[in-house]
Amino acid sequence: MLNPLLIKELRMQTRGWGTYAVGIIYLFALSALAFSLFWEASTGGRTLDPEYGGDMFLAFVIALILAVCLICPAFTVGAISSERERLTFDQLRVTLLKPHQILVGKAVPPLIYIFVLMVASLPIASLIVPVGGISLAEIASCYLIAFISAMAFTLIGLMCSSVYRHTRASTVMTYSITGFFLFGTAMIPLLVGGTFRLAINRILLDLCIALNPFHAAMSILGRGKQLQLGGLSSWDVAVIGYLVISAVSVCVTLLRFNGDKDG
Repeated sequence: MLNPLLIKELRMQTRGWGTYAVGIIYLFALSALAFSLFWEASTGGRTLDPEYGGDMFLAFVIALILAVCLICPAFTVGAISSERERLTFDQLRVTLLKPHQILVGKAVPPLIYIFVLMVASLPIASLIVPVGGISLAEIASCYLIAFISAMAFTLIGLMCSSVYRHTRASTVMTYSITGFFLFGTAMIPLLVGGTFRLAINRILLDLCIALNPFHAAMSILGRGKQLQLGGLSSWDVAVIGYLVISAVSVCVTLLRFNGDKDG
């Protein structure tokens, strides 16, 4: 038997105008970025060589990661808290749906949306590939870290929505955590190691840098600092780290559901 909540959420997501509006703006922004990169090369006297091709794809991937990581949590920050605000959460609890089925119904549609957004961006990325400087394996690795990090932040949004009773509080906490991993993990090592020169274990600072999805993409393309933590590369640490964050978010959400059921 199909999950009725999953079907309902998928229908709501596909019928809402906001889903299509966000997708159109997202694709327009990535297209504009790609066009501006080619325009800069043609007007600035730069040669479309493999080195510039790598730089172009890095800029594209950074924009892609930033977009999906900021867009997709918006679909889960109110997934549970809005049910409480509408006083419909108790009705959801007394159904025959188990906590994991509620989790699947609320989490899967945004994850499908992430996948659709990333697949939709492939034609734009394909415009950069002929310039050279990147391989199919590098493209796949960059897209994988973008998907996994966006998935983690989306599940963090669902977790915060289950923990906080108000969507506003859930939104603030979700984007605070997202902002920390996107920007804080890059700023903290600079401030601690450079500006303030505090004596902190170098491994902790390297781990902080490795958890930055932008740095993971840069390391794949050979543009960032190559870190080795326990024999793992920056990309390996980022993938494992965000999978662990996703698993923790799922566990906390299920615990909250079970607690509400018992309550």
